[in-house]
Amino acid sequence: MAIAKRPTRPNDGLDGQRSAQEEEVQRQRALEQEKDRIRILAEQRGQNERSIMDGLVETDTQPRALEALVQSSLEVNEWYLRYMVIEKLGRQILLASDYTQEELQAWLVPFALNDANSFVRRAAIKHLTDLTALAQASANDAEPCVRKRAVKRLFCFLDAPAALEALDAVSCHDPEAELRLMAVERIVDQSVLAIVAKSDVEPTIRQAATRKLTGQDVLAWVLLNDPTVQVRSTAAERMTDVSALVQTAFALSNPVKQAPGAAEAAVDELAGLEEALEI
Repeated sequence: MAIAKRPTRPNDGLDGQRSAQEEEVQRQRALEQEKDRIRILAEQRGQNERSIMDGLVETDTQPRALEALVQSSLEVNEWYLRYMVIEKLGRQILLASDYTQEELQAWLVPFALNDANSFVRRAAIKHLTDLTALAQASANDAEPCVRKRAVKRLFCFLDAPAALEALDAVSCHDPEAELRLMAVERIVDQSVLAIVAKSDVEPTIRQAATRKLTGQDVLAWVLLNDPTVQVRSTAAERMTDVSALVQTAFALSNPVKQAPGAAEAAVDELAGLEEALEI
């Protein structure tokens, strides 16, 4: 049985050509629209860039021009321009200028806490003296390098209770061991040191905290319970209370009281305690 062929229409080929032409026209139109969008963005970028660069010069000769420059720089996408503005602010902080320190610090804070570029945030933190903002940066910034810069900046204000409180929080909560250790080496609050000595997952950090402990009860706890021999040895060296030493020596002589897997180390520690007590 023969299969009947579909009759062809005279304009079938023309319809296909017309459809292809329409698609090409639409493609070209979309391409031109995208080019226009890119051209507009480029012009805006050039205007913003020129505005910031001109402003950096104008602030050297025109009093009170810096505030407008700061506001303009917050709206540009080029991180290096925001960085240049921050360096200008930093120079004004060091110089006797037409701006108060409170004004300059208030202008720095948005860069330090909210800028999308971590390099810019670090640059702003370098000049910050606002302890509230430094505490927020040390606790909340997503980038370890930015939190580290904030922690180092807090070291400049160790005589201020707010700075020490911020470092206390870092020593207990920062996910990076390096930053917790940096904070532990500067804090002085014995209750915070005790928390770190008892609970930090890193032996080096527990040992650093134990090295600064003075409370004999806490040191005795560390000596009896810490799973790492170096930490326990540090606790033994720090113990000075004779009665606490005696109680700890007795506890160490009881295998039930020893930390798991610490039997051999406990023997050495007990010998050291006996020598200290002149038993």
